Amino acid sequence: MGAGEYDVYLLEDDGYNVLAGPIDITVTDAEPEPPLPPAEPKPEVDGKSGLNVLTFNVWHGGTQVENGAQQIADIIRETDADVTFLPEVGQAPAQVASLLGYQHLTATDTGIVSRYPIVSTDTIGRWWSKAVLDVNGSEVVVYGGHLEYRWYTTYLPRGYGGEIRGDWPAGWNTWNKLDAPVTDVEAILQANEQSGRPATAAELVADIDAERAAGRLAIVGGDFNEPPSQDWTAATADLFDHNGVVAPWQTTQTLLDGGLVDAFRTVYPDPVANPGFTWPADNVLFPTSSLTWAPEADERDRIDYIFAAPDERLSIDGATVVGPQSTIVRNQRVVDDSADEILTPDAVWPSDHKAVLASFTVCGGGCVTPEPGQPSLEIGSVAVAAGASVAVEGTNFPAAAVLRIELRSTPVLLGTATTDAVGAFRTTVSVPAGTTPGAHSLVVIDPDGVETTAAITVTAPTDGTTPGGIPGGTPGSGGAAAPGSGNARDGSLATTGADSTPFVLGAVLLLGVGLGLVVMHRRRRLG
Repeated sequence: MGAGEYDVYLLEDDGYNVLAGPIDITVTDAEPEPPLPPAEPKPEVDGKSGLNVLTFNVWHGGTQVENGAQQIADIIRETDADVTFLPEVGQAPAQVASLLGYQHLTATDTGIVSRYPIVSTDTIGRWWSKAVLDVNGSEVVVYGGHLEYRWYTTYLPRGYGGEIRGDWPAGWNTWNKLDAPVTDVEAILQANEQSGRPATAAELVADIDAERAAGRLAIVGGDFNEPPSQDWTAATADLFDHNGVVAPWQTTQTLLDGGLVDAFRTVYPDPVANPGFTWPADNVLFPTSSLTWAPEADERDRIDYIFAAPDERLSIDGATVVGPQSTIVRNQRVVDDSADEILTPDAVWPSDHKAVLASFTVCGGGCVTPEPGQPSLEIGSVAVAAGASVAVEGTNFPAAAVLRIELRSTPVLLGTATTDAVGAFRTTVSVPAGTTPGAHSLVVIDPDGVETTAAITVTAPTDGTTPGGIPGGTPGSGGAAAPGSGNARDGSLATTGADSTPFVLGAVLLLGVGLGLVVMHRRRRLG
């Protein structure tokens, strides 16, 4: 019954004969439920704060299911998410925040809901919502985005259009089935560039660089409407209807080249064993025809992400896909048969996407102290100009062993060093003059292939020249050896079975940069 003035009658059970009345009554709107008191941030324990981040496309603001805001809030509770990015925002951020006692930001098409206090907000261009959070004294800037859904070029190899506008073959500007799959990678990437997604990623990286220079940690999440460059490789070329296409999708590659890391792919580096699909998700409340846009194809992709900027004050502790166990393949409900461990909440699932949850630890003074006996590195300076030399010392390496020393992004051999009888060494290596300024990794590799990594920042050459990229390599004074087999893409950090960024899985990281001391454990993968 709506609010208003009413006359009330008492009638016989025939519904016609009036026994009493009328009585005038006034009906008012129900008193709204008072908002919950502000939630307390997670307490800092031994200088460390938990930070669980969820990216969750909520399908038209959660309006596709009954009590959508409540379902979203319940899922946030079940996942213990401290920060949630909500693409397809609608009114969901304010409603969900009220149900949780959290703070929120509604901007662009992605809302942000946070258990931690929001210090300031902004937008970056048209596509990114930005909030600075106070995580127990550490400022963390978070960016949520829902990028252009048209120019969905990942459908071209699957034989479907993706509303690709412009001077392209017939059918590309529709969502209809094409005469044949499109496997021309150059054309696919050119059309993808026209979406504007790569350009807005570059805009984001520029803002992150400024925030990192100001001392803030940075995390990015959202629905990018584009798959990752790490997942469309030779290993997956004949899977998931890629039809032989190997595509370095530009948007995620722009973030990787900008020094960010993909949280899910950091934890699970194999896109075959752990594809991490987020689109399309099954939803038993809807027919499959409401969940698929390419009904005769295997359209599964990972298009929802959490990225982070490497920092000694931030560790990645885990990542998982959240949502139904099943997905949609060729218009059929199919149970996921990969190695992915999908977290399925008890709440009603309100979306046609799956979500992604990443667990971080924020440490004001460095995330982990070294364990006794673990290899450690000490470099003379954490910042060195391209073309200059830097001293490197190590302890607790295998005794009397020849170690390789590489500079990464793209592996560049800096030289070798031989440890003494107690596993120590000291040498000086030169950074190639053509090295691109920015964040890099200095990696020491023992004869068993175990890597110990230190973060190093390369600055512009002191002679004012502009580097043109990392060349083939210049041996350092420690002696030359043949380059290794690391095969990272240009500008991205190489991997050798485990990620080689300055993150350590399972919270095993220390970069004490104040005096140029950099200590890091041997790499190990979570799981």
